Amino acid sequence: MHSLSTTAPFDAQAPLDAADTRHQGRALRGAIVFLLLSTTVLQRFGLNFGSYSANVTLLAMFGVLGVALASSRLSFAVERVFLYVLCIAVAAASMLTNLNFSQIDRSSFSSLLLLVVMFVPFLFVLKPDPTGRNDADWVMRCFSNIALFCAFAGIAQFFTQFVMKPPWLFDFTESIPFILRGPSGFNTVIPVGSLFKSNGFFFREPSGFSFTMAFALLVEVALYKRLPRIGAFALALLLTYSGTGILALFIGLLFPLGLRTVLRLGAVALVGGLAVLVLGDALNLSFTLGRIGEFGSERSSAYIRYIAPFRVIADTMMSDAWSFWLGHGPGTIYRLGPSSSYDFHDPTWAKLLFEYGLLGFVAFVALFATALYRPRVPQQLRAVLFFSWLLMGGHLLTPENNYMTLVLVGLMPLAGVALGRRVVTEASADADAAASSPPDPTMVAKPSGTETR
Repeated sequence: MHSLSTTAPFDAQAPLDAADTRHQGRALRGAIVFLLLSTTVLQRFGLNFGSYSANVTLLAMFGVLGVALASSRLSFAVERVFLYVLCIAVAAASMLTNLNFSQIDRSSFSSLLLLVVMFVPFLFVLKPDPTGRNDADWVMRCFSNIALFCAFAGIAQFFTQFVMKPPWLFDFTESIPFILRGPSGFNTVIPVGSLFKSNGFFFREPSGFSFTMAFALLVEVALYKRLPRIGAFALALLLTYSGTGILALFIGLLFPLGLRTVLRLGAVALVGGLAVLVLGDALNLSFTLGRIGEFGSERSSAYIRYIAPFRVIADTMMSDAWSFWLGHGPGTIYRLGPSSSYDFHDPTWAKLLFEYGLLGFVAFVALFATALYRPRVPQQLRAVLFFSWLLMGGHLLTPENNYMTLVLVGLMPLAGVALGRRVVTEASADADAAASSPPDPTMVAKPSGTETR
C-alpha cells in the first residue's frame, strides 16, 4: 500500500548547517517531551477562561507542529488529508441535515468546531531526522521514563495514605491557580473500602493512570524487557483497582495473534493469581476481582461504560430516515442524557455512530487506523492504542488519548530502523571509537513481536 507512505513536505527555509540542525532537533524533542508530559503529569492544567478551559495537551500538540514546521521537519500525510476532508464533510452534512430536517435539533456548532481542530494534527507526519537519530525509538523510551516517574508517584501516593491523608494527596486541583486549571468534572478521588484508589497523583482519574501503566508495561515487554520497570508498572497498575488497565493489558497480550497468545495469557493469569494470593488481603485486591460481576448491574461503572451504549444505539439509530447514515448531529449524545431512563457513557464508537452515523464511524475509524500504520511499532502497542480509543472511553474529543497515539506512533516517520535498536550517528561515533557506522535508514529490521512489510 504505497499510498500509506506518501507525504508532501513543507519547505519552510533553506538548508541549515550541522549546528543549526542539531539545535532545531533539540527544540523539537523538547516540544515532544512537553507534549508527553501534558498527557500525563500536566493533565490537570490548562488555560481557564471561565466558561471554557483550554486543555494543555491541545496547546502542546500545536506547539510541536509549530516547532516541526520551523525545523523543516513537517510533511503532509497525503492519505490522511483525504480521510480528514471526508470526516469533516460527513460531520458537516450531519449537522446541516439535522438542522434543516430534524423536529428537534440538538446539534452543537462548538462541538463541530472542536472536532475540526482536534484532528488537524493527524494531517501531518515528521520527516526523518537529518542526523540519522531514531526518533520513533527515542519517543518510546521517553514515554517509558515519564511513565516510570508516574508509577513511583502513584505507588508513593497509595502507601502514604496509611500514614496521613492530606486533602492534596489525591486531588491537588484546589492548589492550582484558577487561570491554569484544566477541564473539570472527573472522578478523581474514588474510595476502596477505607482506602482510596491510586490516581498516580497527577492524573485526573485512576482509570487514566491505570491505562498509562498498562501501556507502559506493554512497551517494556515488547521492546526493552527491563524487569525492574515491568515490576514497577505492574504494582502501580494493581493499586489503581481499575479495570481499564486490565482490559488494555488483556488486549495487548492477544497480539500478535497466534499459538503463543494462549501461552502469554496463561502466564499473566498465573502471575496475577500469585499476586492475589500473596497481596490480596493486604491490598484488598478482591475488590478488583469483584468488579467482573458489575456488567450485570445497571448502576455499575462497567455496565454504564460498556453495556448501556449498545442500548443507546439500538434505541436511537433508526429514529430518523437519515440517522443511520449521518447520525443526530455533533454534540447530541451529551444532550440525550436527561431524557434517558438509564445512565450511559459515550465511548468513541457509540459517539461516532450516534452523532455521525455509519458514514462518520467508518471515516473517523479509517483516519485513526491509518495514523497507526507503522509496521515497525509492535502490533500489541498499536492494537491497545486503537481499541482504547474506540472502546474504553469518550476519546473522540479528548486530546490526551488522541495525541498520545499520534506522538508515539502516527507522527513518527514511516520508514526507519526498528524500535528497540539504537542508531549510531556521527556524534556517537566521535564519542565512542568502537561504534559502528550508521545503518541504512531505509532498512526496517524485524524485532520480536513486530510485523514487517
